[in-house]
Amino acid sequence: MTYSFIKPRKKPIFTLFSKIWFGLFSFGIIFIFATYFLYLTKIALVNHSIDKQKQEVVKMQNQTKQNEISYEILSEKSRMAYDINEQNQIIKNSLKNLFDIVVKTGSITLESVEQEKNSLKLTGVTPTREMFALLLETPLKSIFDQSNTTYYRLNNGWYRFVSISKKNSGVLNER
Repeated sequence: MTYSFIKPRKKPIFTLFSKIWFGLFSFGIIFIFATYFLYLTKIALVNHSIDKQKQEVVKMQNQTKQNEISYEILSEKSRMAYDINEQNQIIKNSLKNLFDIVVKTGSITLESVEQEKNSLKLTGVTPTREMFALLLETPLKSIFDQSNTTYYRLNNGWYRFVSISKKNSGVLNER
C-alpha cells in the first residue's frame, strides 16, 4: 500500500545549494592556503636576497679595507719616490754647479768621475791642495755626508787627487 500518488525519488545527500556552498568553501580554503604558501615562498626569497646582500656588503667592506690599505701603501711609496726624486734633483743641481766650477776655473782637471748609488769618486789633477779644498771639497761636503780626499804629488809640482764622497743611505740630508 502506498500513501502517495507520486512515485518516490531518491533524495541526494547534498543538495545543489549544499554543493555550491561546499565548492565555495573549498575554493576559499584552497585560495587561503595558496596565498599562504605564496607568501611563505616570497618571504623565503626575500630572506635569501637579504642574506645575499649582507654577504655582498661584507665583501665590499673587506674590499674597501683592502683598498684603503693598498692606498696607504701606495701613498707611502709615492711619498718616498717624491722624496727620492727631490733629493736626486738637489744632488743633480749641486753636481752641475760643481762641474761648472771645475770648467770655470780651468786649472782643476777631472780625469774620471764614478757615481754609484750613494757615492761619488772624483779623480783628477789640481795645482794646489788649497785650490781643490776651496773650489771642490767645500761643495762636496755640502752635498754628501762624508768627503775624503787623498793627494799625490806629481813631478811638475801639481797634485793628483782622489776624492771619495759618500751619502748615508736612508737618511735625508737637511742642508
